[in-house]
Amino acid sequence: MKFCIVLSTRPEIIKLASFIKILKKKKENFFLVNTNQHYIKIMSKVFFNFFDIPKPKYNIKSLNRSHVSFFSKNLKEIEKILIKEKPSHLVIQGDTNTALVGCLACSIYNRTLEDKKKIKIVHIESGLRSFDETMPEEINRKIIDKLSDILFVPTRFDLNNLKKENVLKNKKFLKSGNTITDIVKSNLVLLKKNNIFKKFKIKKRNYFLATLHRPESVDNSFNFRKIIFSFKKISNLYKKKIIFPLHPRTQKIVKKLKIEINKNIIFTKPLEYIDFLYLMKNCRIIFTDSGGIQEECSVLGVPCVTTRTTTERQISVKSNMNVLTGYDNKKILQATKKFYNIKLKKSNLFGDGRVAERIYKFLKK
Repeated sequence: MKFCIVLSTRPEIIKLASFIKILKKKKENFFLVNTNQHYIKIMSKVFFNFFDIPKPKYNIKSLNRSHVSFFSKNLKEIEKILIKEKPSHLVIQGDTNTALVGCLACSIYNRTLEDKKKIKIVHIESGLRSFDETMPEEINRKIIDKLSDILFVPTRFDLNNLKKENVLKNKKFLKSGNTITDIVKSNLVLLKKNNIFKKFKIKKRNYFLATLHRPESVDNSFNFRKIIFSFKKISNLYKKKIIFPLHPRTQKIVKKLKIEINKNIIFTKPLEYIDFLYLMKNCRIIFTDSGGIQEECSVLGVPCVTTRTTTERQISVKSNMNVLTGYDNKKILQATKKFYNIKLKKSNLFGDGRVAERIYKFLKK
């Protein structure tokens, strides 16, 4: 077996880290292709370093940052790599543009080959659906699931989505759990000592945490202003700080709109993984539009308020660990009130911390 792993973004690096660790341990033949979708060091390279992931054998760089340029450049370059390397499997994770371009490049490459010479496309984190096709990620994940040969599905909800779409015909699949549980559980031991509380002058369960990065939350100035207004009200009402690491996209909008905040909302640069995990584990509530953070909150037993109108992690909502509020100030305040004095139990909704091992064994069979 020879694995080609196509990745770039922060969630891909984090969620593929445990699988890559197993490939290294088992001395499997593999190499990485970095599309440079996340080209800023603090969103990409720092995570390669933290998880001790090998340097990518191939780094693809587009001359500009338009979607058309990204896809055309990467389709062309990944095809060249596949012709040269001839891997047996191409592995992608999630629903990013990187995952889609890797999948498309491999699918096009396979068209000219007889079946026994085709590269198997492996989709880790398959079957998620928000049922909202205004989200680019929803389109990405549907195409990827259609074109992939082997699907690793996190939960029964996601498996039901694939069954309803009749996607599973002629495919290998496994309800595996999500590899984020491997990462969170294996790093909990590193959270005993951390100086991040001193930096922000906070105490355990005496602050909120916030992240926003999706275009519909951030690029839409009306939605963004509504969420910030909610944060101001919450920080004043509960007399608590809101620690708010800014994604590069969000930072640009904050500057553009000249967003004014009160002293309790602390804007900061993106944090290293362990610092952020420590803040997440010990906060009272996290406000987010991130899919991955909804999963991590369930693993840690931390209440999550998702400031989106839809989610592909419905199981966390149905399990009362997550509330979907959209951009509505009243709903955000109601969700905060609901969770403020609640202590949740850690959940295995998304897996048991041995997901990558399960995926590897399935592929070997």
